[in-house]
Amino acid sequence: MIDVEKATYDLIILNGQNQRDYTVMMCSIYNGGQMQQEWRGSMKIEDFLEIVKNSIIEKLGNGYQVTVCKSDKNNGVVYTGLRIQKNNSPVAPIIYLDEHFRQYKNGNITLSSITEYVVKESRKKSPCVDIQQYLTYENIRKNVVYRLVNTESNRDLLEDIPHLEFLDLSIIFRCLVTQEDIGSASILIHNVHMKLWDITIQELYHDAVMNTPRLEEYEIKDMTEVLREIMTAENSDGSDQEEYMEEFSDSVPMYVLSNKNRIEGAVCMLYPDLMKNFSEKIRSSFYIIPSSVHECLLLPTKENEQSGEIRNMIKEINDTQVSVEERLSYSLYYYDKDKGRIIKL
Repeated sequence: MIDVEKATYDLIILNGQNQRDYTVMMCSIYNGGQMQQEWRGSMKIEDFLEIVKNSIIEKLGNGYQVTVCKSDKNNGVVYTGLRIQKNNSPVAPIIYLDEHFRQYKNGNITLSSITEYVVKESRKKSPCVDIQQYLTYENIRKNVVYRLVNTESNRDLLEDIPHLEFLDLSIIFRCLVTQEDIGSASILIHNVHMKLWDITIQELYHDAVMNTPRLEEYEIKDMTEVLREIMTAENSDGSDQEEYMEEFSDSVPMYVLSNKNRIEGAVCMLYPDLMKNFSEKIRSSFYIIPSSVHECLLLPTKENEQSGEIRNMIKEINDTQVSVEERLSYSLYYYDKDKGRIIKL
């Protein structure tokens, strides 16, 4: 996986600086031509990356610079990989190797296949990013959007980026980048960008409020419709599907809120008047269940009933079904139709 966001951020912040290149000499331990499983199993990811890095340098030659790097993601998750920069190129994509490292330790993948994968990825067309357009806020103003993250789980990250608190969550900001060859990506906006652009967080928030609903349209679907789509995609037996749908349709109505891309769509709960209009449509207040950073579940209710059971459900799902990076919150939220606002229960 290539990290366009981190590559572009590094391009903006580190362009023109010399990158420190270091090499740790490693001795591979072989037994009859095969690396000993005990050594492989106890290997640290830093050692693994140095071995892969040296193999990549040998294959790519002098036309590339290869360095080990780490990227901080949501909820304190850290990805580790290799930054591969072609000489004289302003862009240095990062290829993450955390999963490859796990597979390698378990003996499911070879070092040579990993090297081949990285070389192949590094030779793909890198995204063409015009660095000049990011130096002036007016050039990117219409592409600024907002996202929601958990405040407590992102304390370190929030020290380095502009944000506004919302209940136990924080509103952060990104700049969308869309290209035909890479699809859609986004760049996390840091404090250093704010200084460069000489803007306030109020300006940033205002633009994000205007842009996000336009660039990432919301979508509210009945849960039965969503389940039918999932079961159809999985080619479930038609009779079983209808029987299950009929049984589910008799239960309490529930709705899924996200954007049409189903990516980081939980922030749709902040779209102006969206919650108000939905409550008027269903003529009820409703729970907002943060199933992940990508979506929320909306559950109509006349009063705060069964909130304890729902909290237990949120905890169980977060702990067993949602990856750490995609968790939004363990809290339960409630849109009060009469008061016209979201509260945390």
